[in-house]
Amino acid sequence: MQRDTLVSFEGVVKRFGTYLAVQKMDFEIRKGEFLAIMGSSGCGKTTTLRMLAGLEAPSEGTIRLSGKPINHLPTWSRDTPMVWQSLALFPFLNVRENVEFALKMRGIGKSERRKRAEHWLDRMQITEFADRNIAQLSGGQRQRVALARSLVVEPEILLLDEPLSALDAALKVRMQSVLKNLQRETGITFVYVTHSQSEAFSMADRVVIMSRGKIEQIGTPQEIYRTPRTRFVADFLGSSNIFSGKVTASGAGSVDLETASGPLRLTTNAAP
Repeated sequence: MQRDTLVSFEGVVKRFGTYLAVQKMDFEIRKGEFLAIMGSSGCGKTTTLRMLAGLEAPSEGTIRLSGKPINHLPTWSRDTPMVWQSLALFPFLNVRENVEFALKMRGIGKSERRKRAEHWLDRMQITEFADRNIAQLSGGQRQRVALARSLVVEPEILLLDEPLSALDAALKVRMQSVLKNLQRETGITFVYVTHSQSEAFSMADRVVIMSRGKIEQIGTPQEIYRTPRTRFVADFLGSSNIFSGKVTASGAGSVDLETASGPLRLTTNAAP
């Protein structure tokens, strides 16, 4: 395990009965990075996130946080807060009470709860809504409350499960900027599950692409776009990455092709 590794998945498998949801998974999440896990519905990305959060137990393998195995660690003691697609805000509490809730559950005193909550209300630019009910807020305001509630506990890592899926296109773009700036400013590791290529590629330092329970490729957005490792990854990114050609020559380290756009030489590590 590298020195800058915060989380490691070591031979992790997840089964639901006879259904193999996650195949043998080995990868690491680095301290302070924005990692996106991307794939179509049913690929295993949310199951992976739920195992990290402690909501599902691996069938095989080990998950480590800061070098320590957490397979059997209760969810509440993992320090891995999660922002859900539904946001899961409490409708019977106002904005401030929602943000303070996790601190209250940890036994933190009222004055300290208020101080930390007000800091995050201010940081997320929702101080003026502190006494409002959740039902009185817009979609973007609710997103900010959910983020403040998760970050008020000052975690090392924040898990986000398609948190922008219910927003309209314009608001999604604004919230992407909010999320990326927030991650850079705090240095907290973000693990962000999405089916959206635009969300993953615009925010993430690295992207994990999954299909049918297995990892197809891990890399920076640029690496994945320029050198898709498998045909699935190339297909997933779009038809602009795929073209027909005829091999005219091959040698050590390269392949020459004749395409409709003209001759092309590929190095072997760039060929799908």
